[in-house]
Amino acid sequence: MKKILFYLLTLTILFSLSTSCDKDDPVVKDKRTLVSAVYSAYSQSFILTYSNKQTETVKATLNQNTTPPSATAELEDGTYLYRADADTSGKAEISNEPPVTGDEVNIVTQFVYDGMSLFYLWSNDVVNKKPTEEDNDPEEYFYSILNEIDTENGWSWITDDVNSLISGFEGESTDAFGFQPYPLFESQTSNYIIGFIRYVYPNTPAETAGLKRGEIIYKINGQRITIDTYGTMYGANTTTTFEILDQNWENPREVEVTPAAIKTNPVLYSKVYEIEGKKIGYLFYTQFIENYNDSLHKAFSEFKSAGITDLVLDLRYNPGGGISAANYLASLIAPESAVRNKEVFSIMSYNDFVNNAYDNNNWDRKDYLGYYNDKFTNPLTANLNLNKLYVIATESSASASELVTFCLEPYMQIEHIGEKTSGKYTASWTIHPYNDYNGRVQSVYDESSLSSEDKSMLKNWGMQPIVGRYTDKNNKDFIATNGLIPDHPITTQERNTVTWKPIGDINDYLFAKALSLITGKPYTTTTRSFNNVQLRETNLYSPMEEVFRSSVIIDNPKLIPSEQ
Repeated sequence: MKKILFYLLTLTILFSLSTSCDKDDPVVKDKRTLVSAVYSAYSQSFILTYSNKQTETVKATLNQNTTPPSATAELEDGTYLYRADADTSGKAEISNEPPVTGDEVNIVTQFVYDGMSLFYLWSNDVVNKKPTEEDNDPEEYFYSILNEIDTENGWSWITDDVNSLISGFEGESTDAFGFQPYPLFESQTSNYIIGFIRYVYPNTPAETAGLKRGEIIYKINGQRITIDTYGTMYGANTTTTFEILDQNWENPREVEVTPAAIKTNPVLYSKVYEIEGKKIGYLFYTQFIENYNDSLHKAFSEFKSAGITDLVLDLRYNPGGGISAANYLASLIAPESAVRNKEVFSIMSYNDFVNNAYDNNNWDRKDYLGYYNDKFTNPLTANLNLNKLYVIATESSASASELVTFCLEPYMQIEHIGEKTSGKYTASWTIHPYNDYNGRVQSVYDESSLSSEDKSMLKNWGMQPIVGRYTDKNNKDFIATNGLIPDHPITTQERNTVTWKPIGDINDYLFAKALSLITGKPYTTTTRSFNNVQLRETNLYSPMEEVFRSSVIIDNPKLIPSEQ
């Protein structure tokens, strides 16, 4: 009997020990509140202490990708433990949120990848370039994943001031002067820059200060202009002093200009000329901005009322802009029947993902003559019903300027006067992390899936990547020529202000050629040179001009549902 009792007592003790000790992860019941957590580098575990004085040991997960390695653990109730240095013992952090460890990808960089891998025309190039924790500079990462063709041409853009980008598309500028400069190096060897004033917008600080087309900006705030300071010609946040030369490079004077928020109506000049029995309409158009479609309509209504027989469209400095304005302008010009019948104007093609999204939703990748935003006037009411158009275009004419010129050719005779154009046959749209800006911007994430902290870090960022290519109604493009070849090539005088005339002057060297073709009168212009000055291209532009030049802006995208 005594032996039986001894065996029973021994079994009871062993059972008690086996249920109270778990060498891997002791379980403590009725823990109450977790008071502290200490990490043990020796056992690579967290030792927890609760308010009821009980303790618990939890195995840590080590991250060897950080220096030094870090340790983490997640408890059953969702509490997170973290020790930044897993090589040393010490107090651990306790949090209800997952710890931010060194191996996490920058949230803006992740947005760049997510957006580009979905919508970028060359998205197949991106999917194998996922970001790592080392890609902390979103802008650097963005440019590192671009297709070679894109990099070579400088088409795609990223910005940390997306609101300014959107405002620029709408023809609004802050801290602006109101003139358009043409930056050039002053010689083949000098790094000093000068700026030719191409035109001045009315009712702007530049006009008030007396600046005129053809004048030359020689200094800014008493200093010669360099590649580091040329941007001040496009705007500043304080009153700026320009040293100005006249168009003959003489009579220097200082002009103070105070920047302001301005609206830049791209319908800069329009007029009807009566020459040799012809009534000729002339339009100088600086950018394709939909907000000013009614200004286009007003100009064309005047042309129509005057009964013009010919139209000269001057796009010599037009870097492009939105497809909505391009379509509207074409609808004012094209034969009335094509506009009334809403015939195809242009066709877009995208990557496989976007093309499939369009197909699955029965969306059309075509833009049609005669379609317009109903907040503007029907273009048919001012349509000129012409069968020929004279277009002035140069190497400064890009994207939407090229689209209008090229995509009108199936409908009417185009007489291109000037130079080969820039060669921008691609299209882009704006991408924001979560804001679609009332249907004008493609978002990547559902806003409800983001924390307020996430949105704060993402809100100012936006991308303007190439997402498509355009063709005319017959699926023809001009990729092979990389620009539109002029029917009437004219040697440029854009680097010789001595010969410049006011906008709309019939003796202007490009407008004069158009008038000669229309009237049959001989073509003569002034071609005086100035001391054989050998200026050199800088290929420098304002940020908005860069965006406009890079591609046609799809400002009316069919929004593909955001990722969750």
